[in-house]
Amino acid sequence: MRFSILSVVLSLFFSAQAHVLSNRQSLTADSLSTQWTGWGGNHYNNRWAAQNKVVSSRSVLSAVEHCNVSYPIGVSATPVISDNVAYFPTWNGSFVALNYQNCRTLWSINVTSIIASYAPITTFQAANTRPVSRTSPQIEGNTVYFGTLTHALVVAVDKRNGRTLGIVRLSSIPVAVITMSPTIYHGSLFVGTSSVETSTTKLAGYQCCSFVGEMFALRFNEATKTFEIQWSVKSIPDTRHAEGWAGAAFWGSQPSIDAIRRQVFVGTGNSYLSSNASVQCQKDTTPAITPYTLHDDECLPKNVWQDSILAINIDNGEVNWVQQRPGVDLFQAGCGYPNKLPQNPAVCPGIPGTNSDFGMAPTYVPSRDAIIVGRKNGDLHAISAENGKIQWTTSTGPNGVNGGLSWGIAVDDTQIYFTVINSDYDTWQLQPSGESVNRSAYGAASLSDGKILWQTAVPQNGISMGPPTVVGDVVLVARTGQDPTGASKYDQSQGGLVALNKSNGKVVIDRTLTTNFHGGVAVDGPFILFGTGYSGPGAAALVPGGFQVLKVRR
Repeated sequence: MRFSILSVVLSLFFSAQAHVLSNRQSLTADSLSTQWTGWGGNHYNNRWAAQNKVVSSRSVLSAVEHCNVSYPIGVSATPVISDNVAYFPTWNGSFVALNYQNCRTLWSINVTSIIASYAPITTFQAANTRPVSRTSPQIEGNTVYFGTLTHALVVAVDKRNGRTLGIVRLSSIPVAVITMSPTIYHGSLFVGTSSVETSTTKLAGYQCCSFVGEMFALRFNEATKTFEIQWSVKSIPDTRHAEGWAGAAFWGSQPSIDAIRRQVFVGTGNSYLSSNASVQCQKDTTPAITPYTLHDDECLPKNVWQDSILAINIDNGEVNWVQQRPGVDLFQAGCGYPNKLPQNPAVCPGIPGTNSDFGMAPTYVPSRDAIIVGRKNGDLHAISAENGKIQWTTSTGPNGVNGGLSWGIAVDDTQIYFTVINSDYDTWQLQPSGESVNRSAYGAASLSDGKILWQTAVPQNGISMGPPTVVGDVVLVARTGQDPTGASKYDQSQGGLVALNKSNGKVVIDRTLTTNFHGGVAVDGPFILFGTGYSGPGAAALVPGGFQVLKVRR
C-alpha cells in the first residue's frame, strides 16, 4: 500500500513538472504579438522578431528608404508598432503617431506642454532635466502609455487622437525622471523611477542625495481617468535611506514578465551615497579597498538593492528573490572618475565604485526558465528565474562610465546578441579572434553556457550605444558615430545602420545615415523602423535627427 501511494504521489509530481515544462516550452516568442510592442519588442524584452520571415541577410541588401520624417534633435526610443502605425517620442518634446506605410502623421502631441501644465517646471529642473519623453510607449486597447523625464510622469493618451486621458507623478523629488520604458501586462503597467542626481552632485552647493529608486505597478481606470498604484517596491528601504543610502535607480530598457510564476524582472543601478557605517566599514577593511574597484566585502547591507536583479510578484509586489552583486558601488559626479574628474569628499565621502549598474532590465527566456542580463562592467549573466541563482557569467569586454553593456540585448532560441560600448576607449581584444580594438564591438554568446561565439568591431572604428535587434538570420544594430580624436564627439558625426550575419558576425551592410544613431530598431513585415539623433550631454548633432523607415523586397 505504501508503495502504491508513493507511486501515485511521484506520478502526480512528475506529471505536474512535465505540465509546467510543457507550458514554458510553449511560451516562445512565436506566441507573442507579431508586431513590435515595446522597447524590447514584447514582454520578454528579447528584441527578437521571431515571426518575421521577410527581413534577412539577403533581403536587407535590397532595403530602400520608404519614409523619412525630420524632427529637431531627433528620436532615440525604439518605436512601438500597432496596426501599421509607429508610436514614438521625440527629443524636441513631441509624441507622434505615424502611419509608416504612407508616411503620414495621424497625430502629434506636445509632451513639454503636458509636463508644464501638470506642474510648473522650476529653474533647477529646466537646467538639469528635459521636459520630454524618451521611453518607448506601451499600448493596450485604445490607450497609449509613456513616461516623462521632468516630473517623472506616466501619461495615458487616446491611441486614436492623442488626447490626454490621465497623468500620475511617480516621484515629487525634483531630480526624478523616468528613463525605463514601461511594460503592460493584463492591465497592469510596470515602470520604475530614475534620477539625474548622478550629475547634479557636481553643482556647487548641491546637497547629495535624496533619490531612491522605486518600482511601480499601476492600473489605469478608464472610467475615472485616474491611475491606481497597485504596489511599489523601493530599492533602498526607508530605514537604510535614513542612514544615508541613496540611489539604485530603475532605469534601463523594459521589465520582462514570467507569466507562469506571475513575476516581473527588473534591474537596478549603483548607489549615489552610502551610510557613515558603510564608509567606516570600507576604511577598516583589510586589505584596504582601492577606489574605483568593487570588493566582495561586508559593507553592503543585504537590503540595499544596488546593482541588483529583482523578481517581483506581479499581483502583490512581494519580492520573490534578489540577485545582489557584491561590493559597494558608490558612483555619482562628486565621486569623480579616474583621470577625468577628481573626487569631492564633501559630496562623496565614501570610496567610489566602478559604476557597474544594470543599465537594462533582464530578458526572460521561457524555454530555459532563465533570465539574461548585461551589466555596465561588461559582464553578461544567466540567472535562474526560479531562485535567482547565477547559472553562468561571461565577460564580454571592458567597463566604462557608459558601459560595458547597457540599454538592452537581443536573445533568440540559441544565442544572445550584445553591444560592448567601451565608452572609456580602452584597448581590448575581441573574442575569439584576438583582434585588438579601442572602440565598440558587437557580439554573440551561446545561450546555453555564455561562451563568446563571435565579436565584430563596429565599422569605421565606430562607437555604438544602441541595443541590437535579431530577425531571421540577421542582427540589426546602430553604429552611433565615429570619434577619431577620442574627444567623445561621436554625436557630431554620421552614424549608420549595421546588419550582421547572426551566425558569424560578418557585416552584411553598413548603411551611413545623415546624423548620429543611438536607438534600437523595430521591424514589421518588410519594414525596418528606427529614429536618429539624440539629446545627450554633448554638443548638438550635425543635422536634425528624424524617423526613418526602410523597406526590403520580399
